[in-house]
Amino acid sequence: MGEISNISSVSTLVEIAARKGVRDVVLSPGSRNAPFIISFNGHGAFNCQSILDERSAAFVALGIAQQQKKPVILNCTSGSAVLNYSPALVEAFYQNIPLIAVTADRPSEWIDQGEGQSMRQVGLMENILIGSFNLVEEHTEDDHWHNNRLINEAFEMAMSLSRPVQINVPLKEPLYGTVESNEDSIKTFDVMIPKAFLSEIDLDSLASEFNAAERILVLVAQGNDSLNCLDVLREMNADSKVAILTETHANLYHLGFVSCIDRTIESFLKSQLESDYVPDLLITIGGNVISKKLKALFRRHKASITNHWNFGDEVMDSYQSLTRLIKVDPAPVLSFLKDLPQNTQYQFGNKWRAQFFQMEQRHLSFLAKCPYSDLKVFELINDFIPEGANVQMGNSSVVRYFQLFNQLRNVSYFGNRGVSGIEGCTSTAVGAAQASDDVTLFVSGDQAFRYDSNALAVKSGTENLRIIVINNSGGNIFRIIDGPKDHPVSEGFIEKVDEHSIRKLVEYHDVDYLEAHDLNSLEQSIQSLMDPKRMMCTVLEVFTPRIESPEIFKEYLEFLKEAK
Repeated sequence: MGEISNISSVSTLVEIAARKGVRDVVLSPGSRNAPFIISFNGHGAFNCQSILDERSAAFVALGIAQQQKKPVILNCTSGSAVLNYSPALVEAFYQNIPLIAVTADRPSEWIDQGEGQSMRQVGLMENILIGSFNLVEEHTEDDHWHNNRLINEAFEMAMSLSRPVQINVPLKEPLYGTVESNEDSIKTFDVMIPKAFLSEIDLDSLASEFNAAERILVLVAQGNDSLNCLDVLREMNADSKVAILTETHANLYHLGFVSCIDRTIESFLKSQLESDYVPDLLITIGGNVISKKLKALFRRHKASITNHWNFGDEVMDSYQSLTRLIKVDPAPVLSFLKDLPQNTQYQFGNKWRAQFFQMEQRHLSFLAKCPYSDLKVFELINDFIPEGANVQMGNSSVVRYFQLFNQLRNVSYFGNRGVSGIEGCTSTAVGAAQASDDVTLFVSGDQAFRYDSNALAVKSGTENLRIIVINNSGGNIFRIIDGPKDHPVSEGFIEKVDEHSIRKLVEYHDVDYLEAHDLNSLEQSIQSLMDPKRMMCTVLEVFTPRIESPEIFKEYLEFLKEAK
């Protein structure tokens, strides 16, 4: 072990982190947090990297934690630097990702007294954290015990609940002293959470509702733990009254699942046929749902949803029909239900599957004649995604385009859909690439890419990162959704047109650059981008028509609606 800070609260936190098995630390430069920078680098148990931009640093940490399913530590100096963590922390909160933000602070007596880089940091982000802990300056053994206990509690809370926490550490100068660690004074404890199981009475109650239902729909959205349901859902899918709908970032692949929801439901939306596709028993698994159309459909027919079971830890009544919040692992419950006798007179599941395959043919028919546009570009991108790739989907139109195409077997999909902001998508992809040996493909819009361009400054561990930026000269999503395009201020203030190339921005960061302007150059550029011999982070900028792309997309939707 090398140099460790002589500040007890710092050395205690670093040692407890090592004992808890945390290995990745994302640091940002600063003076007030210098004791942590010295100690994390000096301890020997940690993989440390330094990222100047705290907002980008926090999203890089999120990407690492997302892939490894382990906590990652963030550390920054005091003052406004702390606020730059908030976008990633709130995203982590709603994605159930354990980030541990260790924020350096001024001593409490100097807050609001004109000291530089000081502000009220205590409780600053408690609404977007599962826990907020403020350490004390240590003068007595009780102070040391108090900090030791709070640090343990913070780590255990983050790890057991898979949510972000903040540990705020007031630090008094001098800051750069070091000492040999006194590990004997540091204690750890573990929190053991019993596994929850439903009683036989509860299972019988669910079985009664399941048997009585004629139309059952299982909707699986974003979730890191949904894979344990795959086998049982495959078996349930054989039941003629059960439909399984999955969003792309649920990462559940099966040929019989309805995996492209928006294109599947387009032909019957707001028609007399809507009610035929509404379940009387809705079972939801995972986090936020991307499809606004499905949400609207279920809300319009909420009276027909007799029962809605949601597997999760918190009340999420997205469809205004919740009847049961089930706080257990869904896999054993679904396994119990799938073994119940099937009633083949109900065809609700078969109806959904037939609709899915019919609309897939409609989808392919349109694409065969589709001119160069955003939609056509996404078709080609999907053709070149390599097996085993980790796909990071940018917000906001990108993730919706991906949902129109069949999920690829042995490809994993991720996106910042906890809060769905654009501010950290590139940085998240950087972190994900660092944490994986597989090719990481990040697809982004031009505005989202510009917004998070500091992510390109991170070079270490990104040799497997491939980035495709769809440059349609602005926030094209606002030309697709109803409302914004009808107002004269839209181009300058809502859509925010920007016709610049990102080339100089990419080259400034010494990252390889490719470009495409049509289908021929796009195919050649994607082949180069995905060449297995390419061993460096590369950005491909794809220029698409700003006005024509949303019009072609609307033609696509109209073509789907005409299906009989």
